[in-house]
Amino acid sequence: MPLLKRKAFEKSTASEYLRDDDEVFHCEITDEIFKDYEEYCERIILVNSMVWTCEMTGKNNLTYAEALESEKAARRSLKDFPMELRIPILFLAARTKRSSFADMSEDVFNFVRERYFVGETVEACLEGDIWREAHVLSVTAQKQHPDSKTTLPSSSYCYEVEQFDESEPSATGQIGTAPHDRVRRRKGVYTRDKNRLFLKQFVELSSPGVISIKKAALDKYNISKVSFDQIFTGGPPEFPSSKKLMKNSLSPAASKNQTKPNSANKLNKSGKKTSPDKKGRQESMDKFVKKTEKPEVKQKPPIDPAAKKSAQELAEKMRRAEDQMRQRKEEEKAKKKEKTARLQAYLKEWQKVKDDLELEDHKIIPKGTPVEIEGIPQKHFGDFLSVLEFVSIYADVLKVKDVFHNELDLETFRKALTIEEHANLFSDLVQMFLTTIFSLQEDEAEEYNENKGIQESTEVKKEDTEIGMNTAVELATKASKWSQTYLGTPLSKLPLDATTVSEVLRLHLLSSGAAPGSRCATWRYHQRGGYSSADDAGLALRRRRPELLRRLATSHVAELHLDDKLQILQCLMHQILSYATVRDIIEEKLEELRNTKQALRLLTANERKREAQLIAARQELKKEAAAKKEEGKLTGEKAKAVDEELRLATEKLNKENEVKKHEYEKRSKELQVALFDYTSYIGSDRAFRRYWVNQRVPGLFVEAGDEPRGGCRDKPVPPAPPHPGDTLAYVAELFESERERAGSDKENDSGPNSRGGSPKKPLASVNGLHKLNGLDSNTQQLRELLVCTGDLSSCLVHGTGEHRPQWWVYHSAEQVEALVAALNRRGLREAELRQALELDRRSILHCVAKCPLHLLNPAAAPTVGAAAAPRRGARGAARSARAALPEAASLADALELSLRDHILELEEKIFHGCLGVLKVKDREAWRGTIMVRGYDKQAEYLTWGPQRQYRDDYHLPNGVLRLPPDIDETDVKIPVNKYRDPGHYLEAPRANGVRPDRGTPGLVRTLASALLQVEQALHHKYLKRPLGLDDKERKDREARNKPLDLEALERWEVSLMECQSFAQIVLHLLTLDSSITWSASILNASCRLCRRKADPDNMLLCDGCNKGHHLYCLKPKLASGPTRKKVPDGDWFCDQCKPKERTPRKRRKLFSEEDLEEALDDSSSSSCSSSTSSSSPLLSAVCGTCGSGGRLAAACDGCGARYHRECARPAPPARAARRWRCDACLHPARDSDDSEYNTALVKLKGRRSRGSKEQSPLQNGGAKRGRKPKSHANTSTGRRSKTSLTNGVDEERTSGRKRSARYEEAEGEEEDGELHAERLQQLLRDVMKHRDCWPFYEPVSTDDVPDYLDIIEQPMDFSTIKSKLDGGEYATDGELIADAALVLTNCYTYNKDTHPVAKAGWRLEKYINKRCAELKLPSLPEIQLDQAVEEGEEEEEEEAMLRHKRAASSEAEAPRAKRPKHK
Repeated sequence: MPLLKRKAFEKSTASEYLRDDDEVFHCEITDEIFKDYEEYCERIILVNSMVWTCEMTGKNNLTYAEALESEKAARRSLKDFPMELRIPILFLAARTKRSSFADMSEDVFNFVRERYFVGETVEACLEGDIWREAHVLSVTAQKQHPDSKTTLPSSSYCYEVEQFDESEPSATGQIGTAPHDRVRRRKGVYTRDKNRLFLKQFVELSSPGVISIKKAALDKYNISKVSFDQIFTGGPPEFPSSKKLMKNSLSPAASKNQTKPNSANKLNKSGKKTSPDKKGRQESMDKFVKKTEKPEVKQKPPIDPAAKKSAQELAEKMRRAEDQMRQRKEEEKAKKKEKTARLQAYLKEWQKVKDDLELEDHKIIPKGTPVEIEGIPQKHFGDFLSVLEFVSIYADVLKVKDVFHNELDLETFRKALTIEEHANLFSDLVQMFLTTIFSLQEDEAEEYNENKGIQESTEVKKEDTEIGMNTAVELATKASKWSQTYLGTPLSKLPLDATTVSEVLRLHLLSSGAAPGSRCATWRYHQRGGYSSADDAGLALRRRRPELLRRLATSHVAELHLDDKLQILQCLMHQILSYATVRDIIEEKLEELRNTKQALRLLTANERKREAQLIAARQELKKEAAAKKEEGKLTGEKAKAVDEELRLATEKLNKENEVKKHEYEKRSKELQVALFDYTSYIGSDRAFRRYWVNQRVPGLFVEAGDEPRGGCRDKPVPPAPPHPGDTLAYVAELFESERERAGSDKENDSGPNSRGGSPKKPLASVNGLHKLNGLDSNTQQLRELLVCTGDLSSCLVHGTGEHRPQWWVYHSAEQVEALVAALNRRGLREAELRQALELDRRSILHCVAKCPLHLLNPAAAPTVGAAAAPRRGARGAARSARAALPEAASLADALELSLRDHILELEEKIFHGCLGVLKVKDREAWRGTIMVRGYDKQAEYLTWGPQRQYRDDYHLPNGVLRLPPDIDETDVKIPVNKYRDPGHYLEAPRANGVRPDRGTPGLVRTLASALLQVEQALHHKYLKRPLGLDDKERKDREARNKPLDLEALERWEVSLMECQSFAQIVLHLLTLDSSITWSASILNASCRLCRRKADPDNMLLCDGCNKGHHLYCLKPKLASGPTRKKVPDGDWFCDQCKPKERTPRKRRKLFSEEDLEEALDDSSSSSCSSSTSSSSPLLSAVCGTCGSGGRLAAACDGCGARYHRECARPAPPARAARRWRCDACLHPARDSDDSEYNTALVKLKGRRSRGSKEQSPLQNGGAKRGRKPKSHANTSTGRRSKTSLTNGVDEERTSGRKRSARYEEAEGEEEDGELHAERLQQLLRDVMKHRDCWPFYEPVSTDDVPDYLDIIEQPMDFSTIKSKLDGGEYATDGELIADAALVLTNCYTYNKDTHPVAKAGWRLEKYINKRCAELKLPSLPEIQLDQAVEEGEEEEEEEAMLRHKRAASSEAEAPRAKRPKHK
């Protein structure tokens, strides 16, 4: 409870006789109720008066609320007072002898502050620099003489502590001994204020005037039973007593001494004699006594009362004068003490760090050299510098060396921003940024695997300059799909060069902020720090500066203003910094920075520890030398020898110290340099100017930014007069000035706005300024000091004008030193700036020494600037030579000429490559007009778009429809072009309802029409993706009878005719160029025979494979004379693609031992009947065709007739293993012409050639690799169904050969319908163990062979056969044998004879027949393949021969490639 006049305050009690309707007044502060209003007012006045005292702290002159708050704060502070310190503090306080509580508290605090007691919780450092919580177990002190009662200093104690690991509280702690400097209390646990507050609760004033501990507190904590050894070590300390108590203790002794003369008198009066040895003294005393007694004996004259009164008055007056003098001295002493205290408080307050603009002792900051770069204004230099720094830091991500071989320096970047040319450095820089962004997008797309669909931009949005965030994201999403929709290529894959960079940049900015997919959005949120589409820098730029994108739509990026260029670069920089890859790099750099700082701190701490150890080692050496001398009582030479050893040991120690110190300095310098590499911002000064260090452009830069800084001060702080170096005298002078200004006005001193002794507003009258009068001299002085003048028009700190923004640079060590000296140590900003400059002084001076002043300000370094000028000119000339532009041509003219060259070059390549012809009357005239910067379309109008429904004379850009006056739109249905550019919503607002002219030049429309004619001259069969169709898609459409319309090309035509700039046309042109199959051009064809590309005029292209052949390389040469060349009419095929007459393949017979026996029987029977069969062709040994003899190389497997190789029809195979039948056996005479051979010819004629684009009568384009698809399997007349192999009997073939007894036995068993399961199991085991069974062991995987099921109708394998046998699905042996034959049939059907799988099948077939004979099972039936399948086994080599002749197309649509051009 607060005290009132040092007494307890008693609250008034409410009356018990209050009624419900009584009016009362409640005092909320004291919670009292009054019935009388006057009493209530008195209490309100009382509680608000500063007459209260805090009961806990003793603070007075407080209000009641302040006293209560002070008590609460004191109680909160005592809550966390350590329990371990309470008993030691009370024990020590009980031993003090002080009459002042302040002295008592100070004695206890000084002893406890640097000593730690048993059981106390402290922080100890036992290893390295790791401080951990610990408990004090015991205290030890240095040895002391037993009789010595001197209190040891705190540094003489060591503490045994037990450390605990905070992560494992239950684990046993580490016990160790720590010196006094390795033990400390936690900050704020024990302070002087807490000590006083704690003791104040337990002290009282005892009777002799001594402050002592209350008996209740002594009993509560059992202080009487506590010994000092229990809480510390050694004996308890002896505290000094107060001087007042010492004087009081001496006063009784003095009184005793004063009574000695009286005692002597009494002795003398009693007549006692003194001893002889004291005779002289007695005599002198006697004389003195006698002399003193004489006047007493005489009669005194009477005293005059008036004189006595006068003497008394005089004595009283003198006493009062002495008292006044003494009081005056005390007052002067108190005033002097108070003045000194106020001066000390003023000095303390003056030395505090304050806001720089509140200080008065500023010095003039030396100005640096203004930055004046040619073509770069001051307001853009900050962005200019930031781009250089960004490119330098992230050079690896941007791949700068691929674009700028010597990296991007200041002069190169300046030229990039200020020189406008076609392919200048700025275009290269923008390309580098865009390439990096697209690469980062692809990297992220691989992680979240998001794909975007195609959506046409046909919706017309309401034009509005105020676009909301959701609308902007939606429009960006649609713009992101424009490139894929109208150019068939994603934005990141568009061709990027100096001519297309403007359009690609515009499309990128329009699509920035597009809404991603769900996975992409989640991934971005987690990996890119909560990034969303609304955070995209391109979206913000598009909303903030829509006119910038409008200019990009019609102008080249190099034609933009400097402000727009820097805005674009800043936007691209911010986009790059938002990607996860770059964020990872930033985090790695920050981690490296933290590690470097930690390493530097650890290195410094270890060095300090080493220095302390060095000092201790030196002292130890001295102690050891002294002890050695003392023990041996060495003198003379021996003592000198010990001193020499000490000197040598000390020198060795110093040498080691020098080596380690050198290593420390070297390592510290390396770490400081590494830290400086991460430094860019240094600090700011009093005028809020920022100081920067740029790694790419050396120098210390100063920026006066144009950011708002608020209003000026109401009253400026006048500067102080110059003062000598004595700071104390200067502060005393300021203090006196403050007192003189304050005067004797007590209200001002105690008012709420008074600053008391604060030096924040020194006396203004020192400089003769009571108010800012606007004098030029004073204002100029404030401006030179860069402080507030109080007027925005003249203030350099808060005002705006030409002085902001502005840049300076410090380029010499002298300037930096002068800057450091001028910074105010008491300023809030300048103190930090000065500390940073002093910390990195060495690195900053090294950086400043390399400052390119001749580039930053040529006027400041004319010699260097003149020498550098030729170098810049040479480099600029080289760059201009690279651009290859006329000197008088502007950038727009250069782009126009380049685009015309591109169009003419593309048309020439198409025409001379025989890929198409312009649909104009005179091609040369058309080209000539373009060359002379004109255009003649040589047509009434041009059409484009879907179904060629748009016309250039009707449909104007931006959906404008212009019809002739004689045509009514209601009568004629004219399609409306709904195409809109992705940036159409960025149009400027209409003025008076009139749309502003977008400025689409007619020249752009003209060149777009020329490119449209070139595109329409190209034959569509030579187009590939992205605008055409690939071979697979083309074949698929042909197979499904779908039209071959090129929707992507139609959309390309629509967007082409809506182009607004040359860059957009070039982008369309390059997209078209990438879609042309240039490999089909005759200009790129090489002779297949001589492998040379020379002489394209004598090159002939094959209509089958499109490969070139020189006319003179063919055999025979296609030339009838030296000047006349013979070129075949129609389609021409090379020898590999020329259709050849196919030789039908004879049916294969499976080999078996029975066949061998039958062959032996047939040979014996034929030899026996040779004499009687002379008429047989075989016996007569004559040719069955010409009837003559000779070498007969071919023998028919059907009739046995023999033929010459040249007479045999069809031609016999070259391999002996192939069975051959003559034409009579293959095509016997029938009544109908619909034979197998004719059917094959019909199919052959129905096929088409490879180069033909017409629809083929075959649905699937024919079987490949000689195999027949399923759709033709049942229509072939020469091949029986696979189900005919079920019983192992060839139903169509009737052979006269005899069967062996074993086969007849097996067949008889099969016919009986029996199933020999054990034999079949044995057969399958043996077959599946055979080395050639690996292709048939398991079913064929469609993943490995995708077209297997298109060729094979009924797959089969031995694993399936075994499963069916185990499942009891076979009723007879023949069913299993039929499935085994089906496996081999499928093998021969799908694979060629030379294929390893087919060869394995032949070997396995022989083995199966052998095992069937051994196991008495039916043999495999004879496997016969359909003739179409037999003929198709060599389809890959002869596929070109079976193509249908290409349909002759008109010369306008498809120029013939085989027509050579004669020079």
